[in-house]
Amino acid sequence: MQDPTNIKLKSALLPKMLSDLTHSNQFLKFFSLTLLLLMFMLLGVVLVMTTKEPLVITLGPDGKSFERTVLPKQEDQVREAVKHYIEKRYQWEPKNVLKKLKTSESFILPNVLKAFQAAVSNVAKFSTEKVVSQKIYPEKILINLEKSTALITGDRVTTIQGMKAAGTLKLELTYENGPRTAENPWGLYISKEREE
Repeated sequence: MQDPTNIKLKSALLPKMLSDLTHSNQFLKFFSLTLLLLMFMLLGVVLVMTTKEPLVITLGPDGKSFERTVLPKQEDQVREAVKHYIEKRYQWEPKNVLKKLKTSESFILPNVLKAFQAAVSNVAKFSTEKVVSQKIYPEKILINLEKSTALITGDRVTTIQGMKAAGTLKLELTYENGPRTAENPWGLYISKEREE
């Protein structure tokens, strides 16, 4: 009989490698799921932040914040522009008639500017030669946004060489919207004037 010899059994490497691999796969799966949940949470936070209205704080030159206001009505803006135009175009004295009529040109469309200048040059010449001044007092300014017209009614006081004459004023202005400038911040341009 033969002597028993010790046989060393070698454990197979493949099952050990598979168990290590399975253990590391479990760790990777857990890590991947955790990252996936974190990604969905961050995506939800991003969606909430992008749909939220931004907080805008406007500061004035003095460092104080401006209060939020609502936009004025278009009718009010047109009325205010018409008041400024009337003040520049229809209220003058012999010493400032040229300056006033020149500043009123900022409310006139470029394609009708030459006709306007020709019409007011006669007014300026008459005012300086005959020492005429004019002042109007508008009572009502009716704005029709659909027709783009403004109807002004009121009183007109004309002074000719110291003699005053009062009369009624009925003026219809047809306007168009255009670019806003420093002289005309409303962007309102008079295309036609009609007095009765």
